[in-house]
Amino acid sequence: MVRRLGILTSSIMMLLGLVILTWGFRDLPLDERPEWMAWQMVLWPIVAVGLTEIWRLRRYAKRGWKIRVDRFKLLVHGIPAFVVASLPGGAFTTWWGSGSIFSLLDFPTAKVMAALWLAYTLWSCWEVDLP
Repeated sequence: MVRRLGILTSSIMMLLGLVILTWGFRDLPLDERPEWMAWQMVLWPIVAVGLTEIWRLRRYAKRGWKIRVDRFKLLVHGIPAFVVASLPGGAFTTWWGSGSIFSLLDFPTAKVMAALWLAYTLWSCWEVDLP
């Protein structure tokens, strides 16, 4: 029951976070995005997904299973996702040019998707070793 409540709560938080993010981006030009909005975009999915995953990891730990971090997955997935989600709008266009496909990473949609990617990576990189 507690796990299902955690899943429901995390889903409601994700919806609320997406509404707040969309509301915040709605009328802003891309290059005028405040810094707090970037951090909010990264933190909301991490907290929402974490509410679900923490119960699973806690249950495994109670059984005596060893929990470890897959550092390779965290490095290969986490760092690129964090960079895309947290860099200010226009950074990729400045570095790679407006005709590059990497300039698409400056759009708010890519930023939100990268934040979700980061959240999933942070919580799915935990591995369980049976005793």
